[in-house]
Amino acid sequence: MTNTFLQEIKRLQHQILDLGEAERYRLQPRLAGLLGQMRDAGEPIPAKLRRLNDELLDEAIEAQFDNMPV
Repeated sequence: MTNTFLQEIKRLQHQILDLGEAERYRLQPRLAGLLGQMRDAGEPIPAKLRRLNDELLDEAIEAQFDNMPV
C-alpha cells in the first residue's frame, strides 16, 4: 500500500471524526471505497476502520428514518 493511499485514509478518518454525527455519515461511501481498495490489495483492514465504517452505516440508516413522514 502506498504512502499516498495511507495518507488519504488518515485524512478521511480525520474529516469524519471532525464532523458532527448529523453529517459524517455522508462520507461512508468514500470510506467503504477505500476499505474495498485495501481488501482488494490484500491488506488487512484495521478494526478501528471497520468499526468506523459500521458506525457510519448505522448513522446513514438512522438518517433515512429521520426523514420518513409519520
